[in-house]
Amino acid sequence: MIPFCFVGSAVAALDLPANPGAFWLRPDVPPVPVSAPAGTSDTVRFASLAALTEHALRTRAASRAAWLVIQAEAARLDEAEAARWPTLTAQFAFTRSRALSSSGAAAPTLHRYGPSLTLSYLIHDFGALSAGIEAQRYQLIARLLQNNRLLQDVIAEVEAAAFALIAARARVDAEAEQEDALRASLDAVAIRLRGGLASRADELRARAALAEAQRAHQLAERDRAKADAALKQAAGLAQTQTLVLDWESAPPPEAQALLADLLTEAERQRPDLQALRAAAAAARQDAVQARAARWPSLSLSATTGRTFFLEDDRTPSSTYNVGVNVVLPLVDGGRLRAAARAAEREAARLDAEADAGYADVARTVAEAWHDARSAQAARALIAAQFDSASESARAAAARYEAGVGSLLELLTAQADLARARQARAQGDTDWLTAFSRLNHALGRLPDAPQEGHP
Repeated sequence: MIPFCFVGSAVAALDLPANPGAFWLRPDVPPVPVSAPAGTSDTVRFASLAALTEHALRTRAASRAAWLVIQAEAARLDEAEAARWPTLTAQFAFTRSRALSSSGAAAPTLHRYGPSLTLSYLIHDFGALSAGIEAQRYQLIARLLQNNRLLQDVIAEVEAAAFALIAARARVDAEAEQEDALRASLDAVAIRLRGGLASRADELRARAALAEAQRAHQLAERDRAKADAALKQAAGLAQTQTLVLDWESAPPPEAQALLADLLTEAERQRPDLQALRAAAAAARQDAVQARAARWPSLSLSATTGRTFFLEDDRTPSSTYNVGVNVVLPLVDGGRLRAAARAAEREAARLDAEADAGYADVARTVAEAWHDARSAQAARALIAAQFDSASESARAAAARYEAGVGSLLELLTAQADLARARQARAQGDTDWLTAFSRLNHALGRLPDAPQEGHP
């Protein structure tokens, strides 16, 4: 479902492919599909929530930004790796010179030209170059994990917006049913009024209840339209497009999970926690690089060239030199030592942030777990409430039609049924939303649930 989301289980197990650009299926093309021109109004159908979230991941600006950040870090790693190889540069020079002899007489003007090649190669630097490459490698891993969490945030946002729209549509249906029931009650009052069995006050009370239900229906339609607009924005759709959710929103199966197991899973799977660990590893490599820079470095340099003259009486000549250079930093005012110490402290700080991040994650997981358990338990109570309200409304209607019940009793029973309808619609949506929040807190992907966990 998500071709450009890379999820790892632990920083230590992560490794880069031969070409860092291979983290994406198409490293030269950002994840932006061809979209409809602005201002068009067409219908977009999605057969599943997974298809809707995939569309959001391919079109949202946040996904494009994540793609570009990772590509930039991959290019920096390629740049760091290239430092392992020797560098060869070519130069072509043309000079016109004229000098004076020791007696002050002017020497002939000379025109020199010719190519030259320069080779330089770092032989040994006590691990400074390797440490720099490893630091960039861990930096890329950290970016990958951070952007994985960003993509998970996009998924969670789309899911929350989808569930909000489903709940809003359910409220519209509940208000429509309540309006139909009150309209039927008003018709019954009118029949009894013509027969002299009801008073004018009963008719006015029934009309007021119907008007209140119609207003509630209008507000529910407004909330549904706003929820539809929010989902379109979250999914990367134009507001002029018609969004059709072509799937049944069934609650996930009920299951039990131990909080301790979920906390362990979150520590293993949350990419933002792993990103902090990878960033700390990069800082430690920076410290290694800074310490190694205080030692000598050994490099090879070579230059060769051939010089030609425009003057015919001059013979071309070739030059070359080969040397081994040893560079030893003697006095730098403590700069390299301070840089190493700063990198070590930065690594310790990132480790502390990872520990603090785990505490926040543990609280988020615990809250989501309790919300999921509460929503799961509430569904059974809501079902019993709806059955009781339905039976009470049927009984009140029968009593009123038989002339032994009051209009107030009927309206009260119908109001209770309306609240039960809304509670039933909201109960399943709350369970879906709580399940989504728990998945997001655990760092799970929505299409890969863990067996035995809610």
